[in-house]
Amino acid sequence: MAEERIAVLTIQAARPGGIPTVVDWWHHFLQEWGHDPVTVYAAFDEREIGLAERLLVTLRSWRASPNPDEPTPTLTVAAPPVPLWLFYFVPQFLIGPLFNRFDAIVYAGGPVLGALPLTLRGIPTVLWMGTLYEDEIAGKVAAGDPWAERVYNSPFWPFLRWQERLVLRQATYILAQSPYTQRRIREVVPVAEPGLAMVPVPVADTAAGRMIEGRYLLNVSRINDPRKNIPLLLEAFAHVHQAHPDVRLVLAGDEPSPALIAQVEGLGLAGAVLFRGKVSAAELRSLYQYAEVFVISSAQEGLGIVMVEAMAHGVPVVATDCGGPEGIVVTGRTGHLVPNGDRDALAAALTGLLADPALRLQLGEGAHAFVQEHATPQAVGQALRPPVERLLGQQERSRPVMSWIAAGWAVLIFVAYMVHQMRLLWPSIRDQLLVPALGL
Repeated sequence: MAEERIAVLTIQAARPGGIPTVVDWWHHFLQEWGHDPVTVYAAFDEREIGLAERLLVTLRSWRASPNPDEPTPTLTVAAPPVPLWLFYFVPQFLIGPLFNRFDAIVYAGGPVLGALPLTLRGIPTVLWMGTLYEDEIAGKVAAGDPWAERVYNSPFWPFLRWQERLVLRQATYILAQSPYTQRRIREVVPVAEPGLAMVPVPVADTAAGRMIEGRYLLNVSRINDPRKNIPLLLEAFAHVHQAHPDVRLVLAGDEPSPALIAQVEGLGLAGAVLFRGKVSAAELRSLYQYAEVFVISSAQEGLGIVMVEAMAHGVPVVATDCGGPEGIVVTGRTGHLVPNGDRDALAAALTGLLADPALRLQLGEGAHAFVQEHATPQAVGQALRPPVERLLGQQERSRPVMSWIAAGWAVLIFVAYMVHQMRLLWPSIRDQLLVPALGL
């Protein structure tokens, strides 16, 4: 066992997905460098149970315990039964000796709000992040997501933005997974520049056998997420299919919602759109390898690991200008970038590329060359190692008083949240409980 131990902190690590991919790469690199990494994972109990039972689960799981279901060494703690933005205030992360077991902390879990307890405790941290939380929420709002609209319009939204920027200001190193995210961090937190770098998630171009015959376009994503804007893609594909009736659209990642199925049928595409749902790693490699074009229709992306995986297989990309593809999907070099939300431009780019085999080959070669230069495991490992070694060299430790300051901040925010909820629910409590009980 290595003398220096490193924790890989993550939240919302359901498999498969981008976050587990990042966690697994951290383990791969850290073990390669002679370390003994452990994932510290805050798990939300997804069973259909009541609030009281969720609270009991959290209390019973106060101590971190090994999770044998994960493929890498993992300690799991239960997150409290609270809304997503309070979910990051896991008690184990705010106080107690959990992080004193480790010599360095790297964060690899979605929005960097998850690293807020480390910031409040003054623990040096490396962040490897895909997108700003405020950009993610804004993208979901633009796509019409009701949950995101409630978050964005809530009185707590200014606190969320402030908390994210606090984490970014205090982080020891920030590794952005795309040029777009790097640019956005520079814009919102200019003081982060000295510790900021662009390091994409590594991918490989493993060969696989063909599983789907014929020509097809490919999208791999959480297709029911409004931010992925699959309805726009289906509308664009309806135009593409008129010009290229032999080409199908393959959608993988999730089972389709009834609304998506209804849209496909309404557009007359029932035989031309193939929903593959969740696929194995072997099938995913096959889907990449034999796709004519990989297409992204999202309203907002921080990177899009699947996009880079497709590029590694020599597949050109047509993408909306939704953030993550910026600087990676370069029109005329690796694919085509079209205006965000523009159905006609998306359809025109796909139609033109399908009609030009020589251009597809040229752009596919450019996409593969980009990955070879920037996103191979060797290139990414060389970029990740110096921040980790410098972090280990600092040997800074959190002071006990910072833990209590962190806990106090969490209690303050939680009380404010409960007061806000009581104001919202008071009419129902009064009419349904107090009035009948008091006979008023």
